[in-house]
Amino acid sequence: MVLFMSLILLLVLTLLGISLARQQTVEERLAQNDYNHQLAMQIAQAALNAAFDDVGGPLAGASYTDGTAGLGTLMQELPGPTLDRAAEWDAPGTNTMVYANNGAPLAAAPAAAQPQFVVEDLPQQSIKGCEAGNAGAYGGAGTNVKLRRITAHAAGGDGTASATVQIVRIQGC
Repeated sequence: MVLFMSLILLLVLTLLGISLARQQTVEERLAQNDYNHQLAMQIAQAALNAAFDDVGGPLAGASYTDGTAGLGTLMQELPGPTLDRAAEWDAPGTNTMVYANNGAPLAAAPAAAQPQFVVEDLPQQSIKGCEAGNAGAYGGAGTNVKLRRITAHAAGGDGTASATVQIVRIQGC
């Protein structure tokens, strides 16, 4: 009888041990997936910030009508889906710009691939608060500002997670 009870107790403890080992493995995978997603978000945000700065600097005078990869206008987008939704993130440089990792922000980031971004020229708008001397009013004649939508995309450390972030840049206000 004691031997029988000992075997049953041993079986219960073995099943408990196997269950705990499996739970640990699942938690490790969850932690790794979260890490990859957070890494992708941070890399995409860094690429977005770099593109945001480039649009005000080197890309300020860029032609958005000649079909240059990564640059587009709303008129080019209208016949089909918008670039931020249809960008071929798996083919860097096809219709995206690859983030040049010249500065140090992402030099040590363990990304699966270089982040990419797309800059889209939107129609000019009158933005509230852009008229000189009247911060609460909409701009008058000649105070239209340029709007550019920037979309950045990055993959996590092992490529299983990706993130896409977007911002609209107002220029000339």
